[in-house]
Amino acid sequence: MGDPNQPKLDLERLDSLQKLERLTETMSDRSAGEWFQADLEEARILAQNDPRFESLAIGLQAETLGARLDAINQFFDQIPPVELAALVLPPNLSQLRAIYLSSRS
Repeated sequence: MGDPNQPKLDLERLDSLQKLERLTETMSDRSAGEWFQADLEEARILAQNDPRFESLAIGLQAETLGARLDAINQFFDQIPPVELAALVLPPNLSQLRAIYLSSRS
């Protein structure tokens, strides 16, 4: 038997996703300034031993916040879910991974 609250939960999730899309659109052309600088430094360090992090480091240098957010999503999208869950990351990139994973559930 289904959960009687499921339609409400589905609508809440849809509303949440629509708000996230609007937020992404709003930030797409905003200057990135100093956002994600600590993540950039961590990505540069990891890129010395794992070339996959080079694309993330390059993306985190983008001029706009939207481009940086796209780079984060593209980076995590390329890693298989099992590996992503087990990947040992420094604090800032670990936090980005948690946000990325929670946005996908």
